[in-house]
Amino acid sequence: MELIKALNNNVALVYDDNKQEAVVMGSGVAFGLKPGGSVNESRVEKLFVLDGEKGHKDFNRLLERISLDNLELASDIIKRGEQQLGYHCNDSILLTLSDHLGMMLERVKEGVYFASPLEWDIKLIYPKEYRYAMTVVEDLQRDLNTEIPKQEAAFIALHFINANLNLEGMQNTILGTKIIQNILNICKIYYKREFDEDDFDVRRFISHIRYFVQRQMKGEVLDIDETIAEAVIVSCPEDYKCSLKIADFLKKTYNWDISRGEILYLTLHLNRIGKKA
Repeated sequence: MELIKALNNNVALVYDDNKQEAVVMGSGVAFGLKPGGSVNESRVEKLFVLDGEKGHKDFNRLLERISLDNLELASDIIKRGEQQLGYHCNDSILLTLSDHLGMMLERVKEGVYFASPLEWDIKLIYPKEYRYAMTVVEDLQRDLNTEIPKQEAAFIALHFINANLNLEGMQNTILGTKIIQNILNICKIYYKREFDEDDFDVRRFISHIRYFVQRQMKGEVLDIDETIAEAVIVSCPEDYKCSLKIADFLKKTYNWDISRGEILYLTLHLNRIGKKA
């Protein structure tokens, strides 16, 4: 790993082993090094590969806009988040979360606060990410001795959701969250009741439609054994009708063609929560 530029003792721009530009972070990772020097990989705590020329330009723009302190702060939040959430975030989160933290702290200084219209949806659909984001807000309040509104948790959670789902951008992540909420609303209207967010089967259903929406957005098709298809339709007729309503909504609104397999899996999950209607 070769040093391109030391940003400070703990942050550096390097060439990785594949000769791709990357940002490395770690205590003393660039201490005493000059461009062209070899980076001690045992000191590297976090590595973010820059995506070609665009990634390099984005990184340069980022450095013009925020401090290295915020860059290191974001890296620490990401590292702890990966440990607590149990998954690896894609490298783009370093740029987007650092940028967000910088703007958030500026807003706090100016007394400007934003609420996310998706806060309730994020809390319901992505509870792990939301809970972790709440701990981030609480930690920032304590460490920076600054009053940070709890609404910021929804925005921070979105960065982790986006970095995990790989849906090619925050806008797609937000769109996917809205679609999931629309599906839940269709189910509430069909079954004429609210769902208990803490109910095991409801949580399983929400988890299923999260992955269902991800598959649709990525163009993936889920197959099913046709030998059980008719049995599902016969044994769960009301739930099958609800699945068809969901498929019809998605076709009319997003021009998605929902496969027979997806409709039947939706039916099975709906049957579990429908029994409690």
